[in-house]
Amino acid sequence: MKKTMTMKMAKVSKRWLRGVSFALALIIMVSGGMILNSASTDAKAKTKYVALTFDDGPSTVTTKTALKALKKYDAHATFFVVGNRVASGKKYIKKAIEQGCEIASHSWDHTNLAKLSLAQVNKHFEKTAKAVKKAADYDVKLLRPPYGAVSTTMKKKFEHPMILWDVDTLDWKYRNTPSIMKYIKKEVNDGSIILMHDIHKTSVDSLNTVLKWLKKHHYEVVTVSELAAIKGVELDKGVYCNIK
Repeated sequence: MKKTMTMKMAKVSKRWLRGVSFALALIIMVSGGMILNSASTDAKAKTKYVALTFDDGPSTVTTKTALKALKKYDAHATFFVVGNRVASGKKYIKKAIEQGCEIASHSWDHTNLAKLSLAQVNKHFEKTAKAVKKAADYDVKLLRPPYGAVSTTMKKKFEHPMILWDVDTLDWKYRNTPSIMKYIKKEVNDGSIILMHDIHKTSVDSLNTVLKWLKKHHYEVVTVSELAAIKGVELDKGVYCNIK
């Protein structure tokens, strides 16, 4: 009798162990699947890209602060420089290029190019490009027209890509970090081009907060040309913003 009971208990014990083993295996499989799925989702989330751009510099006072923040977060930016400021700020232009940033034109003296002839527009671009070439041995290829003003003639006949923006932080108007972050959080999307100005201390002081938030939300911060290449957009004649 005792032997029969012992045999029955042994069988029950084996079935219980098999059940526990199966349950554990199932938990491991499900957990593994969740981890893999989470990793896959996270990887997809990190495929978002934005171009961060700065107008009106370089500044001998504030551009260096912007570059420090960009380096800290391994971020690249496009600096649309004003030609008559290039010589005094060549140190920071060189530093920006060393960090993988892009230098582009914002006219020679922040003139409204839409009011000029095509010949005059070309002169502004070429004069600025020559200044950058002399200062840093760098070829300028892009233009951001001051005020975003582009004439019909420029759209049809200007020979270089013109870059606008779709996220305006209004950092020149509301000079504080909360306001800048409000516009970024509200308007930024994958492929966005963000407009800021590296001549304002309040703007460059906000960069650590801006870059930290973008990184947290899986945005890689790149130059305009890098963004175009990632999205498969060929920058040619015309006006570009929010590259998809």
